[in-house]
Amino acid sequence: MDHWGVKPSSEVDVPQYKGQAKSMIDWENIDSNRWLDFNRWKEELSIKDSTPDWQIKLRDSKYSELVGRVIQCLKDCQKYSRSGQSSAQYTSEINEGDEISTGKDSYAWIFLRDGSLLRISPKSSISFLEINLSQDKVFFLARLNHGHIYFEHRKVGVFPMVNRTETDLAMYPLLEKTANRSYFARKEYQKLDKRQRLLYTLEKNPGHVAQYLGINKMLEEHSKLLQKRETEFFVFTANATFLMKNPIFHLFHETTGQSLVKLKESIEHFNSTDPRSSSGEVFFRGYNNKSFKELAINKWQAVDPEGLSITPLADSTPMKPLEYLVKRIPSIHYARELFLRKYSSFLFKDGWSKKLLAKEHGLRLWKSAKKEELELRKKFLFERIRRVETTNLRSIKKVFKDKKLQGLTKDYYLEALSRTLMALENLNDYNSQVVKETTETEYYLWILNNAEDFVPTYIR
Repeated sequence: MDHWGVKPSSEVDVPQYKGQAKSMIDWENIDSNRWLDFNRWKEELSIKDSTPDWQIKLRDSKYSELVGRVIQCLKDCQKYSRSGQSSAQYTSEINEGDEISTGKDSYAWIFLRDGSLLRISPKSSISFLEINLSQDKVFFLARLNHGHIYFEHRKVGVFPMVNRTETDLAMYPLLEKTANRSYFARKEYQKLDKRQRLLYTLEKNPGHVAQYLGINKMLEEHSKLLQKRETEFFVFTANATFLMKNPIFHLFHETTGQSLVKLKESIEHFNSTDPRSSSGEVFFRGYNNKSFKELAINKWQAVDPEGLSITPLADSTPMKPLEYLVKRIPSIHYARELFLRKYSSFLFKDGWSKKLLAKEHGLRLWKSAKKEELELRKKFLFERIRRVETTNLRSIKKVFKDKKLQGLTKDYYLEALSRTLMALENLNDYNSQVVKETTETEYYLWILNNAEDFVPTYIR
């Protein structure tokens, strides 16, 4: 004890995460009466003295790690976070606890920090709850509140030079300007002489060769290191929980209705050399129901509204437009690689340092050994989510008892399909041809002029 008669405590703390203040006092929302309450201070001091690592626990609980960023948003995409509501746009950060919601005829492409891609369809909502990293795994926890998503894990391999148009043309041009096929067409065209340029105008899909070469080159970089780590995407709806490993999948959920899922074996037009296989399991509802089933590959399946069983979907025809839209997306893949190098450079390093990850990248390193941290966390999540969502499911059915089920309607793809067809009709019009002759500044202005629906209203 010192001369004041107070026993000094040995404080245990770690360096703060990137962007996190050293002080953990919430000065903006502090209550002066509670702050000056002596009895409360004594009680808190007693708790802190009995918990030497209280600062570490408090720092971890108050911090929200960066899960990913928005690559592109068409029309109305909203982000709901602790600080309130805001527009989700190009490069917007998505942190733990954030919800991304799309309006009517609105779509979004999301980059996740492990290099995975997520496409959100109209009238959909997904909450990103956790990202947890260990030396050999990246683990995501998310809740699909309603609507449709497409998830694509970053695989190692090669894209063949497919001389065909892209399929999700509604999302172009990308504001990530060097990822667009038109950017590569400019580069190719401006290297040619006058005679060669005349022949180049006959190209069906100018720029596709250079674009695919660029993607393949970036996919090859650090490929051996990247394929050492697996991705687990733990996503749940009101009536089902899905644990996906290195997945490519579609998932749809309707409030009070069924969940539809299709786990795919591979990416269209991609020659994979990745040893990490895709797999998935579905877990059902019920307070004591711990049963689960493996998901079939390349087949649409339906989980019943009660969350008790899964069966093959009788008619998957309505899902074909959704699958078509993600069939060839090289510009999105190129943008993903650029985002990966800019925002997730830690993936290209072996043997992560806990201190470096926290200070430089704002991420916590979990222990991955069996029965340690991450495995215990998963075990807890399985149990808690099943119980909580079983209760939620019963409440939802009471609140929405008069709701008419619609299923997966055209609203989830009609706008994207219409814009894609329109873009195909105008593929060789003057606006598409003139871009090849633009300077760097003119090209940027061309993008802004043609990307009005991707720029938020308040900055147009």
